[in-house]
Order: sequence, then structure tokens, then C-alpha cells
Amino acid sequence: MPKPNHLRRNTFALLISNSGSALLSFGLSVLIGRALGEDGLGVYATALAWAFPISMVADFGLGTLITRDVAQEPDSETAYLRSVVSARVVIGGGSMLILWLAAPFVSGNVAVVQAIQISAPLVLILPFFGVFTAIFRARQAMWPIPWLNMGMLVVQVVLTTLVFLAGGGVAGALVVNTLTSTGQLIVAYGMYQRWFVVKQPRAAAIRQPSLADYTRALLKRAWPFALAAILAALQARLGIILLEQLSDTHEVGLYAAASRFVEAGRMIPNAIFGALLPALVSLTARPAAVDRLFSRATLGLSVLSGTTGLVLILLATPLLITTFGEDFQPATPVLQIGALALLPALLRGLRTLYWYALGQEQFVNRITAGTLILQIILMFQLIPQFGALGVVIATLIVESVGLILLWFSVGTRSKSRDRTETT
Repeated sequence: MPKPNHLRRNTFALLISNSGSALLSFGLSVLIGRALGEDGLGVYATALAWAFPISMVADFGLGTLITRDVAQEPDSETAYLRSVVSARVVIGGGSMLILWLAAPFVSGNVAVVQAIQISAPLVLILPFFGVFTAIFRARQAMWPIPWLNMGMLVVQVVLTTLVFLAGGGVAGALVVNTLTSTGQLIVAYGMYQRWFVVKQPRAAAIRQPSLADYTRALLKRAWPFALAAILAALQARLGIILLEQLSDTHEVGLYAAASRFVEAGRMIPNAIFGALLPALVSLTARPAAVDRLFSRATLGLSVLSGTTGLVLILLATPLLITTFGEDFQPATPVLQIGALALLPALLRGLRTLYWYALGQEQFVNRITAGTLILQIILMFQLIPQFGALGVVIATLIVESVGLILLWFSVGTRSKSRDRTETT
């Protein structure tokens, strides 16, 4: 059973990381919005909206699998790392090339096409970085994560500012993003080598199965997590992609500005999520302990997200005008509806962790796939009429439906309990 002080310490470390990262990411968005306007911010957000889901394809759920399995069996870390690196090179490299080649076909906006191609290397970089953060989380040693995330963003904000002062545009900002993400990966590798590397005797390495066989077995086991990550990434970024296709980059810019405030409201819950999964996994042999920990997390998260959402709803207009400027005032209702969706979205994420800890990834995937279909249908209906507002209306409906389906699945919960108690 994880010690309470370990959970608190890990949550605090991730809270620092998420808070600092959210603040710096927010500042970066304000910088881009002020310098380039709604269209520039829209191009920037659209490029990343394409790169992020495809990077989740390249990740193939291996990050989550590492966190869960290495937390249970620390001796498996070295074998996992060898296989994951191999998979990253093949899947990530291929995905990066496909995105770069497909960019001219996914948008008729020349600036968006160029931005997607500049961001294509992130498809390989982000999954590689996720290998090391997954190991840190599995070890329940979260302290490198704040340094890595905030350090990269500080450098990114400074360099982006210099690019704009020199007369550069969105392409220069995206080049900086790609280069600083590369530097973050290099530093993460150095940290792992310095403080976390596991050195095994030569004899133990010889007894390992072949790399190809082990990697195939690992990918097969990771498939449910891969599907879950891809579906979640699509749900998170689909709004921007469809908004650019069905509307224009101006609407994308308004949506991106409003979304930054909602993402800031997620920083504390995301810290809780990062520390909670390994803690829940370590308690799976004790269902009552799992339920107690989950209940405490639910209560705290409900109060926190409800309060945050209310503040964002009441202060939406002054927040947008003060930060992004008068031109972004039309994003007020987008921010308000997005804030309203914060509570069901975060509770849905918490419930997802609960099912992951109990080994019910396939069940979660079925729910997510169904809500993704619903989201696509709603957005095709709402975006042409309401623009960015249609995206958040669809999101509110989808998150609420997903939460209800995940929360009241009594039969699945009973099966999970029975299986856990017999292991």
C-alpha cells in the first residue's frame, strides 16, 4: 500500500509541474495571440491539434502500460525500455513521415500546411519523452517532471519572444516549439542515465527473449491503452481540427484562447491523476482501500472543479480582454460553456483511472468510442451554425454522457471486484 506522504509528495510535485506548465503555456498563448492575432493563434493551435493525436498513435499506449506494470514489477523496467525504444523508432518515425506527406491534403490553408510540417517531428519526440516520464511515475519519483516541463517552457517562451521581436511569425514559433521539445527529451534521457538507470548483470540480459518477440508481445498487451490514448487525443483535439475544416482559423483562435483558461483549471486535477494511477494500482488487491481512496479523490475533485468552473463563468469577459485583448471578447460564451463542461470532464477522467486500475481498459474504450462518434455527429451539426461555440456545446454534452456511462456501470464493477478478490 502506498504511504499517504508518498501520494501527497507525488501529487505536490505534479501540481508544481502542472501549475507552472499551465501558467507558462498560457503566457505563450497570450504572446502568440497578442503578436499574431486570432488567425495566427488559430494556425498554431491547428498544427498542434494534428501533431498531438498522431503522437498518441506513436505512443501506442506504452507509456501507460509502463507506469502500471513497472509500478507492480520494477524488475521489468530494462526489458520494457529496450522494447519501447524499438517500437518508438518504427511507429513514431513512420507516423511522422505520414503526417509530413499528408499535410497538403488535410488543409487548404498554406500557412496551416507549413505549420503541420514544421510540427511533424513532435510525433516522434513526444512519445520518446513519455518513456522517461512513465518510468519516473512508475518509480513514484515525480521530482524530475516539474524541472523538465517548466524548464522547457521557460526556454520556449523566451525564444518565441525573440522570434517575434525579430519579425518572425507562426512558423518561427513552431520551430522553437520543436527544438525546445527536442532539448527536453535530451535532458530527460540524461536524468534517467544519471539517477534512474538499472544496470543488470550480463547473464540476466542473455536470458531475455529476443527484442522482436518481446516487442510484439508488449505491443499486443499495450493495444487497449493505445486505443484509449488515441480516442482520448481525438476527443481533445477533434474540435480544433473540425473547426478549421468547417469554419476558419479565426474561430480556431477564439476557441484556443478560451481553452487556455479551461486547461489552466485542469492543472491541479491532472496532478492528482498523475499520482493517483500508480497508487490505485498498488491497492488493487484490496478493493475496499481502492474505493476509499477513490471516494476521497472524487469529493475533493468535485469541489475544486466546481469552484474553478464557477469563477471562470463569472469572470470570462474580463479575463479574455485583460489577457488576449479586445479582439478576443467574442470568445466569452465559448469560455463559459467550456468552464461548465469542466466538472463532468474531470470526473469522467477520474472514473477512467478507476477502471484502468481494475484492468477494465476495454470497457473504457467502448464508452470512449461511442462518445467520440456522438461528438463527431454533434460537431458536424453545430460548428457550421455556431462556430467555436458549437465545439464547446458538443463537448459539454459528450462529457456528461461519458460520465454517466462510466459511473453507473454496476455490472462491470462487480466483475472487477470478483476478479481482484480471486487474484
